Amino acid sequence: MAQGTGASKGPKVVVISLDAFGAESLHDPHLPAPTLHELMKTGAYAVSMRPINPTVTWPNHTSMVTGVDASKHHVVVNGLIVNQRTDTPPRIDPNAPKSKLVAVPTVYDAAHKAGLTTAEVDWVAIEKADGITWRFAERPELGGLIEGELMKDGVVSRDDLVHFGRPSQAWRDQIYTKAAADIIRRHHPDLMLFHLLALDSIEHETGFGNNSGRNTIAFLDDRVKEIVDAVRDAGELERTTFLIISDHGQQSVYKQLHANVLLKQSRLQGVSAANPTFCIPEGGFALVYQKHATAESTAALKAVFAGKPGVRAALTPEEAAKDGWPLPAKTDQAADLLLYADNGYEFSEGDTREFVTDTKEVGAHGYPNTEPLMQAIFIASGAGIVAKGEIPAFENVDVAPTIARLLHLSLGDVDGKVLADILWEK
Repeated sequence: MAQGTGASKGPKVVVISLDAFGAESLHDPHLPAPTLHELMKTGAYAVSMRPINPTVTWPNHTSMVTGVDASKHHVVVNGLIVNQRTDTPPRIDPNAPKSKLVAVPTVYDAAHKAGLTTAEVDWVAIEKADGITWRFAERPELGGLIEGELMKDGVVSRDDLVHFGRPSQAWRDQIYTKAAADIIRRHHPDLMLFHLLALDSIEHETGFGNNSGRNTIAFLDDRVKEIVDAVRDAGELERTTFLIISDHGQQSVYKQLHANVLLKQSRLQGVSAANPTFCIPEGGFALVYQKHATAESTAALKAVFAGKPGVRAALTPEEAAKDGWPLPAKTDQAADLLLYADNGYEFSEGDTREFVTDTKEVGAHGYPNTEPLMQAIFIASGAGIVAKGEIPAFENVDVAPTIARLLHLSLGDVDGKVLADILWEK
């Protein structure tokens, strides 16, 4: 094996995010997840963990490492929204650097500044982040150090890395796990951020609450065990805290909403549009941007959607801000109108059919963070954690300051609070 980085003697934290793992699933007494159940028995686990709005991946992962919601960190989709408020449709750039995406400091920045080593595997909103020592990104780099170690060990080939997106998400999650285990054994990071996507992927395809999801949870449980075993192999089990988290839940939908159909019908798109307006559909919510938004035009835009079938709410920026959304005056990522879908509906692409269309059962998230099926999981076990069993629900902005306390770091002024009741050191 390659020469590894010497391990520090201080505390270590491993954060494992199981994307879309809803609290509802964790309450199933027959869930095939023995590793998670063992961690729950020896530590603390929440009834649920409340995500921020919007209940999608990048915003919530960002909240869990910053301690603030989207009104302050400004991440509202899975990437950076560009080309909004122009004559042509906006798009989402998933390759934007963290410096452009995240408006506030993170706990991994604080760890790095304190001289600790940090690592990320398939984390999000973290592209080109200065505060990361070791990385294996969602899209691996051919010349990356960890990629080279995995190729040398025969875990992946060069062709695997070149065509990384072709196989299943489960295969990619296996490789992500091998990468995280390699970093732990060879490089001994003080903070590891690790993200797995298989459950989100399969539930988007098949809906929530079926055997496809349960079987995928069993698969993910094995991946968690691999990481625990890697920490044990590194001789650091007694000094490591494991935090098993998720970003949001998932629910089944049966109808799709095509917001751009209504915008076209309202003559807000096309060459004759005086105030071009476009929608970015995101499952349980949608963001609408106008080239020249005013209070009057926003009110008229709201009237286009209010009361339509499947539309739960159409909110102005000021109305959305009450639920933690950013204002356009603070960031160009904020929308001029926020749309929420009713349960059973999702906003989807398309502007050439009817506003409402049927779909086979699929899964979606992005609904208001008060929805029961949007609630996430939290399990803490290992060094510094009291075996308290079940604890009350709390908000996910509390995760970042809790990581900071475990690593003896100062995170600064954040909205979240340390989960002191589960820690030996208050």
